[in-house]
Amino acid sequence: MRIAMLALVALLAVQADVNGEWEASYGTPLGPQELKMYLKQDGPRISGHTTSEFGEATIRGTISGADVKLSWTETDGGKPLEIAVTAKIDGETMSGTAKLGDHGEGRFHAELTNR
Repeated sequence: MRIAMLALVALLAVQADVNGEWEASYGTPLGPQELKMYLKQDGPRISGHTTSEFGEATIRGTISGADVKLSWTETDGGKPLEIAVTAKIDGETMSGTAKLGDHGEGRFHAELTNR
């Protein structure tokens, strides 16, 4: 029991913090898509929303150490398009890949602008 508690304390100590407002972009076949993400972290769970030229979308995700997974759905040509991001957080930046439904994937990057 004591070892499990120490392992939990160690895990929480190295957990990155994604709370705040982020300026983000990801590559698409038509060029970069820019958006703002407003994220709230509760332990390993992430929630929030995006705002972009496509409107607003609800974000769901998880974090484990520096590994972040986020997803949301946008409307593309009247059809829903799921964006699934896998990234690593390094201080006040996040970098990784955004999978655009079955339309391929592109580079993802975000910078924290406000906590």
